[in-house]
Amino acid sequence: MKKPFSNTKYQKLPLYSYKDVHHLTIHRNSEDNQTPNWLTASEASSLEHKAVAERLEVDVSKGISWQEATQRRQICGYNEFTVSVEDPPWKKYLEQFRNPLILLLLASAVVSGAMQQLDDAISITVAIIIVVTVAFVQEYRSEKSLQELTKLVPPSCRCLREGTPDTFLARELVPGDVVILDVGDRVPADLRLFEAVDLLIDESSFTGETEACRKNVDSVLRPNGAHSSNTNIAFMGTLVRAGNGKVFVEELMR
Repeated sequence: MKKPFSNTKYQKLPLYSYKDVHHLTIHRNSEDNQTPNWLTASEASSLEHKAVAERLEVDVSKGISWQEATQRRQICGYNEFTVSVEDPPWKKYLEQFRNPLILLLLASAVVSGAMQQLDDAISITVAIIIVVTVAFVQEYRSEKSLQELTKLVPPSCRCLREGTPDTFLARELVPGDVVILDVGDRVPADLRLFEAVDLLIDESSFTGETEACRKNVDSVLRPNGAHSSNTNIAFMGTLVRAGNGKVFVEELMR
């Protein structure tokens, strides 16, 4: 039985003087010579889970401490998508015309019109409208897909901190956290398995395949970039269909 949500135990620590995170690229001030050896999911997939634990500086039997979690969060931020203020559709549509190729075609249409070549001017204008509309629709669908993906993120998860399983908000996860997965759980981040018992995960949100993927802890020697090849990785937003497991947090949502 899962524990109810508990109060946050984080300690307030001084913020670093400078930090900027982009795909887990870490910038720290000159007084701190220790650079975190955090990994991407692809890198973690090719390593043995013991090597991953060493790189993440985590004890698999205890997890990280609450103080260490606070320090890591100050560097990498919260486990959530960054949501920017959404522009109105008409503005997004007009932004498509800033493409250099579109501007060149517009200039060609103007020149054709000035030279009384109306057929060419009309043809170019129609082509521009079609290209811009298609680009706008594709961008709009991509944004909607991202919004739907955020709905797959669970509000809470079970995590091992200082040797004690606890339940708290998934946004509080940091790289190196040990997450406990059970049947029916949504995966809260990209996770590297180090313990799996008959674990089946539904990855249809990524691959479109209806059959659940069997997961194991073995390293993948040559990951080819496909989600299906990384059998030791549980991807954010996927669903545990059967079995259970324990995992390291590798990559946060961005």
